[in-house]
Amino acid sequence: MNEQLTRRDALVAALAATTIGGGALLRPWAARAATPAANVGVILPLSPGGDQVARSNVLKVAKLWTSWVNGRGGVDGQRVTLKIYDDKGHAEPAAKAVTRAITRDNCSVILAGWDSGVALAEIDEAHRLGVPFFVSYAWSPDVTRAGYPEVVRIGPNGDMLTSAFLPFMVKRNYTRVALIAEDTAYGRGLGERIRAQATLSGIDVSALGFARDSHDLRPALKRLLVHKPEALLVIAEVTPGRTLAITQARGAGFKGDIVLSWDYINDAFWKAAGKHGVGVIWPTFSAPKLELTSAGATFKRLYTKHYKHAPVIYQAFTWDQLNVWKWAVDTVGSVAPADVVPALPRIDMQGTMGRITLSNQPKTVHFNQWEGVKVYFDQAPKQGATDASAKVLWSTQGDIP
Repeated sequence: MNEQLTRRDALVAALAATTIGGGALLRPWAARAATPAANVGVILPLSPGGDQVARSNVLKVAKLWTSWVNGRGGVDGQRVTLKIYDDKGHAEPAAKAVTRAITRDNCSVILAGWDSGVALAEIDEAHRLGVPFFVSYAWSPDVTRAGYPEVVRIGPNGDMLTSAFLPFMVKRNYTRVALIAEDTAYGRGLGERIRAQATLSGIDVSALGFARDSHDLRPALKRLLVHKPEALLVIAEVTPGRTLAITQARGAGFKGDIVLSWDYINDAFWKAAGKHGVGVIWPTFSAPKLELTSAGATFKRLYTKHYKHAPVIYQAFTWDQLNVWKWAVDTVGSVAPADVVPALPRIDMQGTMGRITLSNQPKTVHFNQWEGVKVYFDQAPKQGATDASAKVLWSTQGDIP
């Protein structure tokens, strides 16, 4: 690797010295290599619409981390500067933002990728330009399956969630399950994977889809509940259909478990679900008494003092992503992407929730992926319950073979 870098640097120097078109011949990353800066590009869907709370939470952590690090001397002797961009929730402007951050604003690292479809476009640009890219919270297995050495995920992937459902259903002794899934890529994909795994394990699964904007699921529920399932799995994001499935199933007299595909059990959920939400089960990456390391305790203290409320789980992952980059910079003594990228597979540091090292199975989801994420299945013991006050029914760590 050192020999290759030496040859590359020599070539760059030769091109720079050429009197005809020397500057034009340089690739963007080569031009940056001469003056590396501790600029962190943060790319999120900032335009109106979407999950405004989530993107605000990521920015809060990035700003807090920058202030904290600069108060401790910065990285590689340089002050960290945040460069913030709007991906508008779409792949094309997101990819352009990555390019602009790197080639125009001299960013040495990118924190981005909230939506998986957008993240896949962003990582292509980061890989093309050879710059470290830390995944904000995109779950798609394809993000790490791409095998890009620049891309690191310290957080969950979709396989972790999918793989947790079957052992949970076995733990609950389900033999018949009804599954209703919204007609989106999320609903169809996750629903089909859960259905297939359960069926192969001998669980009888009846499944139907519903339109994302549906306002009446009673006909579909009537067809499903006639099979007398022990559990109803509702595979939907934060849509009206998710709480409709709960209220209308309970209204039809269903007494079994209702299991959601993801959390967001908050005030809006309880306003829509009311008393019918009591007893609902959901998977999450958080728990009422989440065990934090000393690094995690420091983060929680700093965050709570600054923002006057406790952080949520993905904010801890964001803190870890940024600290992993700092670890790599400190290890190689440089913010230059060409120096930092080779150090990423060697990450070994204390994160907020455990020791962070990366798996290294090329062309799989287990590439530059931290496997320490835990999946919990929580249950609401009373109206108004959240992750912080739920009853934990079962948990597992990482993917289950």
